[in-house]
Amino acid sequence: MSEAPRLESVAVVGAGALGAMYAAHLAAAEVEVVLVAAGERAERLRTQGLTVNGAPLDIPVLDPSTDGHAPFDLVLVAVKAAQLEDSLDLVAPLVGPDTTFVSVLNGLDSERVIGERFSPEQVLLCIALAMDAEREGSAVRYTAPGRLEIGDSPATVTPGEGGSERTEAVAELLDRAGIACTVHDDMTHRMWWKFLVNVGGNQASAATRTTYGRLRQEPARSLMVALQDEVVAVAAAEGVRLTATDVQRWYDVLEGQPADGRTSMLQDVLAGRPTEVDIFAGRVVELGRRHGIATPYNQSMLWVLSALR
Repeated sequence: MSEAPRLESVAVVGAGALGAMYAAHLAAAEVEVVLVAAGERAERLRTQGLTVNGAPLDIPVLDPSTDGHAPFDLVLVAVKAAQLEDSLDLVAPLVGPDTTFVSVLNGLDSERVIGERFSPEQVLLCIALAMDAEREGSAVRYTAPGRLEIGDSPATVTPGEGGSERTEAVAELLDRAGIACTVHDDMTHRMWWKFLVNVGGNQASAATRTTYGRLRQEPARSLMVALQDEVVAVAAAEGVRLTATDVQRWYDVLEGQPADGRTSMLQDVLAGRPTEVDIFAGRVVELGRRHGIATPYNQSMLWVLSALR
């Protein structure tokens, strides 16, 4: 395989905790990086700015509807699921045939949506793990940046041939920026594992207003386990085997989280923002209906957390 091209320009779509944290890492590595926004949001980012761990995030804000730019090497999508379609329309003028997409969105479907809008070959599979970034107002803080796990979609590569040039190029860029990264051959399984984590940990913490420390204790822990058991069942029906080892891996991650840390869904609930319950509980319930599997705990989460909107 020829040497992977070096990625030099990154458009970050979404200036929340994760988007700002990754943008700060890329800027510190002297990569050309911009925040993509439009209209009033772009003007607010330009005038008010953001800080990351107390330091100003001094990078351009680019509005594709008014600001021209050549296609970017990489588009990092860090919006919420409900904003995905609009964000892809926004960033479209900045995308060329060689542009690669990495999505750090939760859930199982953002990569498919991006691939349908552009090309599946341009989209890597990705999950973000073990970070504790939070945004309050214009201030983003984190103590653990976590890591990204990336890989090719099974639909775009031949098994056994190794990672694509796109995957190699993104891994090299992340390493250059000091963002921990692991390349996996079976990202489908890894994405389902992250789905298990989110459906259990995020939803149980949000419904009970529970920090990571309390999530390790009863009764929140039992609720988390019950939600995850339903994920294991629907995953098996979809041809993905989640084992006791997978579940234990999450418990190991949970033990390493700060006791007073808050999941992203708990942060949304406390801030009065819409949650991602539709792509967590809603997706489990949908799959349960498709395969004839009962999902009462996730159905309850869908009712309870939807009522908080």
